Amino acid sequence: MSDYRFAIIADAHFHPLDAEYGVQGPDGLSLRSWSDTRASTRVFNESAAALEAALERIEAMGLRDVVLLGDYSDDGQERSISALLRRLAARRGLRFFALPGNHDSFGPHGRDHTKTFLNASSQPVRVSSRPEDRAHHDPKMRCADHESGVMRMAAHGFTPPPGALYWETPFGKDPAPEARRYDCHSRDGTLTLRLFDASYLVEPAPDVWFVMIDANVFEPTGTADEVIDSTNAGWNAMQRVKPHLLHWLFDVAQRAQQQGKRLLCFSHYPVLDPYHDAARSEEALFGNTSTALRRPVPDIGKMLCTAGLNLHFSGHLHVRRRSVLDHEGRRLVNIAVPSLVAWPAGFCVVRTNNNSLTVEDQSLAQIPLDARLTEAYRREDPETSGGVCAATDYGGYLRAHVDTLVRYRYLPREWPPARAAEIAGTLDDALAFTGAAPCGQSVPLSEVVADWYRLRAAGAIGLDDLAPARRVLYESLATRISVDQKEARGLFWALFLHRLSDFVRDAKTEAGPFHQPARAVT
Repeated sequence: MSDYRFAIIADAHFHPLDAEYGVQGPDGLSLRSWSDTRASTRVFNESAAALEAALERIEAMGLRDVVLLGDYSDDGQERSISALLRRLAARRGLRFFALPGNHDSFGPHGRDHTKTFLNASSQPVRVSSRPEDRAHHDPKMRCADHESGVMRMAAHGFTPPPGALYWETPFGKDPAPEARRYDCHSRDGTLTLRLFDASYLVEPAPDVWFVMIDANVFEPTGTADEVIDSTNAGWNAMQRVKPHLLHWLFDVAQRAQQQGKRLLCFSHYPVLDPYHDAARSEEALFGNTSTALRRPVPDIGKMLCTAGLNLHFSGHLHVRRRSVLDHEGRRLVNIAVPSLVAWPAGFCVVRTNNNSLTVEDQSLAQIPLDARLTEAYRREDPETSGGVCAATDYGGYLRAHVDTLVRYRYLPREWPPARAAEIAGTLDDALAFTGAAPCGQSVPLSEVVADWYRLRAAGAIGLDDLAPARRVLYESLATRISVDQKEARGLFWALFLHRLSDFVRDAKTEAGPFHQPARAVT
């Protein structure tokens, strides 16, 4: 096997600034509002520049092949996909292999969306694909159904791409959508839908196989118009909803081993828990949040180990983490690739040859900001946008965005109200609630909470963001506190601070490029 390098981009969420949904913002741009951005786990208007910067870097590195790991579009709108296709076509030296995420298409019929944009005066205006009294109506805000939405991107892996040495689907070698449908049954067996599966296997370079898994599941719930949203289902529903995919994966892995192919698996959703929370501490802290619902169950990783898969790349959660499962003498690694539009923005470059496989991070932190965007946010809401408007680069902007997420998403949506009120204090206050001795440093608890979320998402990159003294302080918390608490406040803060210490420990083990020797790869 010769030396082969390629890039992986996850969760680009491409929103074109010239989308023209009927509301023109400052400078004639199509801008999502700051009020939407501050409560979203991704930023919107910066996505076009982030994708352009990533593609420029990839070309400068002399790479040809790029995996798009799902959620390549904003929300599956026709204008988003069309603009993305023009952007990809302009990169004549690159070849793209895409797979769908939960934002790129939806079920057998698509779905409506309502979003907030800015007008020329930086005032919020609702735009909806539904006719609504208090919104501008634009039917092209609607997300496409799964089959037609995916096949708009047909030229980028979903049909045999130019130069590929081999290509197939779980159903054979016919790329036509009608040849790639399966029966999907409701749990009670009363309803069956005939749905499209976008999975495929491709050999982009000699002896390298990409198995691209469409892990979206659209299980009917009782009527043909209602299906389960893949966002929280993913791999956890695969055995029930798409058993044909698992049989195919077993067969692909066996053939790869027999033919001496290096098999790399990709899907939008993780197959191992990126947060390494076997004790389910976060459920104890916050209950059944979206994070808890999206956690892959342990049986998924064990099943894929048994199938013979040992390396899987995922997106979806907008995190840069690495997870390992050893099961019955086999090892499975999940590489969670960061998003282009969330902290810490970046992509991955993979290098593989006869001897090893290496995965390196590429950060987008240093790309410049568009002053037109920050000025629009400042005019819309000068009070809450101050942190992002003061940023000098994209990394600083996304760092400040996490601060606003704490205030406008995590605290109001996930935290117990009494605990949320306590972050106005200091770290020593939280330690006192647990019965631990003070740390002797005046550290605002709001900073600690924001660091918690940044470390949780970024792993080693988040560790690099911390001052050395702060790293040492956070790492020491595990030895200072006991999670054997009976009082609710003490238990909450003991678990929270212990998890923070875990993040620092995990980040140290994840630091540096991921390296896998050849003997560990089938």
